[in-house]
Amino acid sequence: MQKVLPELYEGHAPITLHNAFHDALEALEEWKEGNEEPLVAVDGYNVPISHIFARMSACTDLLPLRTRDVLETIVDKGSFRASGGSLYADGAKLVMPICVERLTLSLLRPTASLIELRKACEA
Repeated sequence: MQKVLPELYEGHAPITLHNAFHDALEALEEWKEGNEEPLVAVDGYNVPISHIFARMSACTDLLPLRTRDVLETIVDKGSFRASGGSLYADGAKLVMPICVERLTLSLLRPTASLIELRKACEA
């Protein structure tokens, strides 16, 4: 399988990853508790947002204002600023626990077939 997400180069990410990170933040903001993990299109491939955050967790590039604004709507502004809050890595490390929590909840959610089976057993 082709590697979809480009590697960082000496801590720097290509613009493709910058844009994917921003899109992943917007998808995280819209992610409803219990639903499956959102995917973001990167070079024609759908990539789970947690993969994008993981890749950017070592990125030393500065966050642009538009991305910081989205990030600050997801996490507490105080914790964002306390983390240093100026690098992609700072933002990624703050949203990764949110992803883990929501992924855990989505795995614990009963599937539609399990719900139907329970209803059939109760009837």
